Amino acid sequence: MRAYLPISHIGLEQFIVAQSHEASRVFAPTSDFINENLDCDQEEIEYLLSTLAAEVALEMRATKEAPGLVLALELVEAQYGESHQDSMTLTSPVVWEQVQCALLAHEDDDELIWFATQEISQEIDNWK
Repeated sequence: MRAYLPISHIGLEQFIVAQSHEASRVFAPTSDFINENLDCDQEEIEYLLSTLAAEVALEMRATKEAPGLVLALELVEAQYGESHQDSMTLTSPVVWEQVQCALLAHEDDDELIWFATQEISQEIDNWK
């Protein structure tokens, strides 16, 4: 299942080093969220969830100039627990191999900027 994890810059740096990250919740296509958005296809659902994660990520920034950071993850069923309106709790750590890409959010911009997984380590210092 594709899910979206808002993360702080420091959290992302630690994730890269440890290759594992403890997160309590991710934005995910729960049955409630899908039922509320029946007119949306899978791509639109993913966009809506990524923008919800981006709103939280913007609140996690160290400075107003820094972008909000969101990681798109591919989760396995054993990793998620309780389902909420637009999110799920995680029951185990996420490992780096599950990261599909990074999305950067900027204040007052609805478009998220996409970075491939292999670009994250190269670009992370530019995201402070």
